[in-house]
Amino acid sequence: MFKYLFRRDTILATFMVFMVMGLLSLIPFNTHVLDPIKLALQDFDYNDMAYSKFNKNSHTGVDTNIVIVNIGNADREGIASLLEKTLDYQPAAIGVDVVFYLHKEALTDSLLSAFFSGNKNTVLAYNLQLEKEKVEPKSFLYPVAANKGFANFVGEERGTIRYFAPVIKKENESYLSFTSALMKIADEKKYEAFAKRNKTTEQINYSRSADKYLIVSGGALLADTMQLLPLKGKIVLVGFVAADPYSIEDKHFTPLNEKSVGKSVPDMPGVLIHANIISMMQSGDYINKWPVWIVWVLAVILCWLHMSLFIRYFVDKHIWFHLVAKIAQLLSAILIVYLGLLFFYKWDIRINLTPSFVAIILAVDVLYFYEAMVAWLHKKFGFQSLFVHHHGH
Repeated sequence: MFKYLFRRDTILATFMVFMVMGLLSLIPFNTHVLDPIKLALQDFDYNDMAYSKFNKNSHTGVDTNIVIVNIGNADREGIASLLEKTLDYQPAAIGVDVVFYLHKEALTDSLLSAFFSGNKNTVLAYNLQLEKEKVEPKSFLYPVAANKGFANFVGEERGTIRYFAPVIKKENESYLSFTSALMKIADEKKYEAFAKRNKTTEQINYSRSADKYLIVSGGALLADTMQLLPLKGKIVLVGFVAADPYSIEDKHFTPLNEKSVGKSVPDMPGVLIHANIISMMQSGDYINKWPVWIVWVLAVILCWLHMSLFIRYFVDKHIWFHLVAKIAQLLSAILIVYLGLLFFYKWDIRINLTPSFVAIILAVDVLYFYEAMVAWLHKKFGFQSLFVHHHGH
């Protein structure tokens, strides 16, 4: 394959592949023929297989810095009592993953207002409604809470939760996420290290499933059956965890779901997703992406190597060209997916290999187009090419 690596035809044909990719990206495809496929795959990410099929982070131990208090079916009065009781255990910070949208009973609402306004180490979760340029926090406690953060996840309307926004800036206002606000109280140095990443959206590194967190019953807490040790100095997340594993109440799809396509049952409560985000902040095990320029340099190199191989068989051993080309494309596609999963699984590096994959797939068809073009150029202007000599034989 190296025989034709530095020939002019190989370089020009490679350039033409990326020119075609650029032109295709400008075409506004609008067809309903592919809608069923699009609907099936729009929420698919092959990196999810690192979690669902290969048990990424299965070696991770229990996070002893976070305790989840399950509110169960408690009403507002019960939640208010539970929050006051949680304070007695002297946690480092309390995050309340319960959205109190509207006023209900005056007495319980006043108890909650007093709690959130008077406790500086407690964070209230609220829903941030975003409509074009309009931003509206949804919680009657929002104005009085000393600390608060929006609990929205990125993409929760469409499906799998892979990302969250650390902060949203609109109308000269900054709105911290629930986990960012909580981490800022619990460990300001680690929060500052996280904030320096300055990401609009951050991919969640799901390090733990439900069995890797200590989940205690709110009823047990109120009944004084807990020891002081589990909560003292910890980050406590107060939220709902369904007892029935098949319940979908306050549950979301995550990459840990065993079904990557056509999921049926959401697999993780929102409070556990927040716990995974906090674990990621505490450990500093973030998912990083390759810079865009490296992604495209890799795509050019791989396409160039494949084009050299294709031209060799097209010119010298044309009878084998189609078989070799299809085998090379298949093996390359498998290798690309494998390498992407390996980097994600081993080193928490997300590589966008789509340009490489598309370039290799297009290479064969572009080569035929290139052959026809140089034949015309030779006839019209005397352009010299390997393909002209090939036709001459």
